[in-house]
Amino acid sequence: MNKKPHSTFKLQKLKELRQKELEKNLLDVHLKGYDHYVFIDERKKANLVAKDGLWIVEHIRTAILKYNYEIDKIPKLLIKDFSNKEILTYEKIYANS
Repeated sequence: MNKKPHSTFKLQKLKELRQKELEKNLLDVHLKGYDHYVFIDERKKANLVAKDGLWIVEHIRTAILKYNYEIDKIPKLLIKDFSNKEILTYEKIYANS
């Protein structure tokens, strides 16, 4: 098996796993219980949708800024930039691929 296609596949899947984990963390941890809508666009970036005239809680704004910052870093990542936990997750999911 050619190493390059496998490495490309592995890097792409690691990036997807990172994006999904960031999204889950944003929605299930940081924004859980808040009365606002969060829209994830086609670039996987979060946008806050609130009713007109409502003040946006600083915590929500900060959580979204941090999320979008981490999303912007994903395209530049290399396999070495992923944690052991992320690599183990990849191996559990794609070991038989």
